[in-house]
Amino acid sequence: MKKPSTPKQVILDEWITPNDAAEIIGVTPHQVRHLARLGVLESQRFGHAWMVKRPSVVAYAAQERHPGRRPRESSSSD
Repeated sequence: MKKPSTPKQVILDEWITPNDAAEIIGVTPHQVRHLARLGVLESQRFGHAWMVKRPSVVAYAAQERHPGRRPRESSSSD
């Protein structure tokens, strides 16, 4: 039989490393840290390590994203 999680365990389960978040989203850990700095992903520092909140990662992964830069508008001179 599985022991019920303590409140401390539940809180820790909500936070994941940027590497784990990168795997879920399908980007690099550097991009995860960039998204955290922008405030797109909820993050917090625990000692020397930055962690990302799992629900914010899952919500971001569920969004439809278009990779790459936006195409430049061509300035055609007719």
